[in-house]
Amino acid sequence: MADVINNLATVQQNNVKRVEFWAKKLEAIIRIEKSNFVFTSLGKEVNLPRKQGTTTYSTKRPNRLPISATGALTPLVEGVPPVALKVEFQKTQTAINQYGNYIIETDVVDAVAFDDVKKVYQPELAMVAAEEVETVVMNSFADASERFVNSRANADAIIATDVLTLAEGRLATLTMRNAFRKGHSKYGGKFVGVVHTNVMQDLLEDATLLDNILTPGNENSPMKNRTLNSYEVYGMYYQETLMCPRVANATGINVYTSVFLGKDAYHVIKFGDLEWKQTGFEATKDDPLGQKATLGYKQWIGAKVVDPLAITLVYSASAFDDAGYTTDPLSAAADQL
Repeated sequence: MADVINNLATVQQNNVKRVEFWAKKLEAIIRIEKSNFVFTSLGKEVNLPRKQGTTTYSTKRPNRLPISATGALTPLVEGVPPVALKVEFQKTQTAINQYGNYIIETDVVDAVAFDDVKKVYQPELAMVAAEEVETVVMNSFADASERFVNSRANADAIIATDVLTLAEGRLATLTMRNAFRKGHSKYGGKFVGVVHTNVMQDLLEDATLLDNILTPGNENSPMKNRTLNSYEVYGMYYQETLMCPRVANATGINVYTSVFLGKDAYHVIKFGDLEWKQTGFEATKDDPLGQKATLGYKQWIGAKVVDPLAITLVYSASAFDDAGYTTDPLSAAADQL
């Protein structure tokens, strides 16, 4: 695919006059705020050493020791040692990859255009880099445990009324507790469910929540209120984000993925720091008149689920979804007139 070169016609495609441009405040670039990139911050960050001859990250997790080697608890016999316990490790590994993006502008843009394109778009490129990391992390969740609301067989079996409830969230975390998994360290040792903004609205309609916290004057509350987009209920937290996937199933129902996390479920792997690369309007073999300048970045990213029993993906529909929006998983799903 050929490079997109931002020439003067592209940069000033609306034919904005200088007086009109500066008469109004320059609006901020419309983008997903960095606060939505919650999965990057909820993983355990590790750094792969440089100059090790590999781009593969390997780690191992010790299995839980049994109460005895025979499976039955028996007293010691005088002078006779018991059977020694066997230690076992679960090994996981993944490759890290290099990602990057850049923009090109011409010398005409630099000389004539109202804006300093590189200055305006550097923050946007930084957001793209952050979104790359978040996407890599979410793609690693393919190794997580799964649950479908109302015990559906798969995502294609989900119908419009299969919305996420507090009871479904409790079942997801109860499975982790029964597997002796602890809660997330960033939430005070409590489990956290990260849900799409639309799914959060389903939870706010949950009868248990309405009866116990949102009804005025009712003090019988299982929930310690923070805000309605991040709160604690039944000993676990719910956090909303726009980054949770939403994909249409075979019957046209948009299926949302909610992510329930315990302690150290996955690792976010870094290999050095993000590097900014910039070239000026200098003559080179490929650009003999120095007509183009570039601004970009590159970074190494990897992610791996290291404990599938400490992360559960729960699939549901949403009562606040508009089935017409199926092409973009981050597009608005609420129906606007």
